[in-house]
Amino acid sequence: MSNDITNFPAKRLNCILNLLHDEMKPLNDNKRDQPIKWSFMHVYSCSQLAKLLALKRGIDPEIAGIAGAIHDLAIIRTGIFENHGPASDPMIREFLENYNSIFGTSHGKLTKEEIEIIAKASIHHTEKTIFSENKFCELIKDVDSLDRFLHGKDTYDHYKKRTKSALEDLNLEYLHNP
Repeated sequence: MSNDITNFPAKRLNCILNLLHDEMKPLNDNKRDQPIKWSFMHVYSCSQLAKLLALKRGIDPEIAGIAGAIHDLAIIRTGIFENHGPASDPMIREFLENYNSIFGTSHGKLTKEEIEIIAKASIHHTEKTIFSENKFCELIKDVDSLDRFLHGKDTYDHYKKRTKSALEDLNLEYLHNP
């Protein structure tokens, strides 16, 4: 990976964020398990956190940023929290193929391998108590946990473990004493 900070790869990610924004803009909180405002915040902050953690862990930051951005696509589209990880599989693949059709020529296509990495990380991100060898799956689980923590949402034990791990990877420590 290059240390050239003037050349960060984000063309595809920025287009995907724009597509997500356009898809979320007309939505409201009617019959949703969580407010759409949460989804807006979560999309952008998870994308940024995923890039940071990916840089630290030595994996592709743009693919991590894309996975961080769209890992909750099933919640965005259906409003339903339950089983949203596995339910996202066809939605993620369709969304990314749509990106390829619209922007692939001008901004670079996502390869089948990249789509598979992103889809797999999204499908498995809800399995917080399961640890795997898949770096992208583990990254999105950790990012999702860290983002909940940083937004002040309830942090359950399995989220706490992942939050602590992500903070340690970033050489950070939470020293708050209530």
